[in-house]
Amino acid sequence: MPTNRPYLSLIQQSVKNDGVTFEEITPNYLYKAVMNEKSFLMHDVEVGLNNSAAAKSAMSKSGTFDLLQYFKIPAVEHVFLMNNRSRFSQSNSFHVAREFFIQSNEKVVLKQNNGSQGSNVYKITSLDSLDQSLQALFDLQMDATISPYYEASFEYRIVTLNGEPMLWLAKERTTSWKHNLISGAKSIDVPQELLPQLSELAEQAAKALELNFCTVDILETSDGLRVLELNEQVMLDEYCKNNTERQKKVSKVYREALLARFNTL
Repeated sequence: MPTNRPYLSLIQQSVKNDGVTFEEITPNYLYKAVMNEKSFLMHDVEVGLNNSAAAKSAMSKSGTFDLLQYFKIPAVEHVFLMNNRSRFSQSNSFHVAREFFIQSNEKVVLKQNNGSQGSNVYKITSLDSLDQSLQALFDLQMDATISPYYEASFEYRIVTLNGEPMLWLAKERTTSWKHNLISGAKSIDVPQELLPQLSELAEQAAKALELNFCTVDILETSDGLRVLELNEQVMLDEYCKNNTERQKKVSKVYREALLARFNTL
């Protein structure tokens, strides 16, 4: 039965003319992708081009920064704050967070360490707010991460496949300080003059994390372009919603990704 999720349907339809079919296991969630004698499990929109270690590293904001720093790639600093209730906790995360807050001119971003789509993300400008927000994250049984706040109007997202940039988009803040499209940011075209620099940075970041199919988010800061995070799942539903030309671009990217996955079998 075809999925009724528009974005997932777009992905599945991208390889319709290549003879690929999808056998439903769990509606709108788990599918078996089949082409001739080859098949693989497709989990949500995940096509399985990334190994599990790479995917888990990308899910951690602080882990991603540590890897990028190791490879000397410009990135927005993220410091890990382990939940104080964890049996593995060996330091006071509130103390670490307060020190970082003061060192960062009392303006930081606090978020869950493995978050996505702007959920549980706080802009912090006071110690009281820092303590309250960090406690709120810990109460949700989450670890956290803290980073400097940058006054950046634009954030760029680059989709890479096997180390090659495939799609570029820019997100402009509007009513919110966040760059998430789901939170109201505006999707615009990337200036042509930035494409070479963004592409090189995205290639380096994807290679550092050993991600074969991902999105690389890059922030334009007063210190130049810096990698903010990498996403092991390529989610572009808000980008291409109600836009035929963008849907064609996303479809092309996913077609190549799905065929690349079959070529690994």
